[in-house]
Amino acid sequence: MKCLEFRRTALANPHHPGHEALAHEATCPSCAHFYRELRMQEEALFEAMNVPVPDGLADRVLLRQTRSWRDRVFLRFATQALAASLVLAAVLGLVWKFQSNALSPEMLAAGIVAHVEDEQKALLADQRVPLAKLVTAVKRSGGELGEPPGETSYVDHCPLPGGGTGEHLVFNTPHGKLTLILMPGKPIPHPVRLERNGLTVSLMPAGKGSLALVSENRENIGEAEGWARGNLRWQGGRT
Repeated sequence: MKCLEFRRTALANPHHPGHEALAHEATCPSCAHFYRELRMQEEALFEAMNVPVPDGLADRVLLRQTRSWRDRVFLRFATQALAASLVLAAVLGLVWKFQSNALSPEMLAAGIVAHVEDEQKALLADQRVPLAKLVTAVKRSGGELGEPPGETSYVDHCPLPGGGTGEHLVFNTPHGKLTLILMPGKPIPHPVRLERNGLTVSLMPAGKGSLALVSENRENIGEAEGWARGNLRWQGGRT
């Protein structure tokens, strides 16, 4: 099965795409990331549409049969308005779920791990990025940079879990590669650390958004967090 066929199959039946599709997903990092995002969207859709029926709605519908013509007309419009309100609430809930900041910090951190795994070219790159380009990338995210943690080997825009784009940066540090992902449109209420698949990710509030630090060296994350707090400034304060 090829990637295009897998994605068509997954979109048609996201919960049960079939054994052949799942076998392809297990060997293709790009399609695995696509399928994870699709399942997250399906779960958000289910939660948004799972609106309980208001108490007493059935009784009100039965009562309509005994009302006068005027009352029945009024109740008909009231019932329609109630139904429209429920649909509107479901749609608004769905929209909220799909906003860039609707992912929980834990889900966002898991998505960052998948993103870094999918973007191996970033870890393998050796661009020797000029400092001016690095400073510009941080400014695009609403921040100011002090001292970088090491030589910059990669800078580029990148898609983010849950939608939107950010800045993907990689540094060569004394402890190995350090990935920094700036996400100005994804605020989080609190910091999060997550270890998965040999990677440690630290999610931190950053101005009006957040940032992620990712390393294969779990003991390097504490030092990286200290660097971020001391060298990245945002409107409204430090990281």
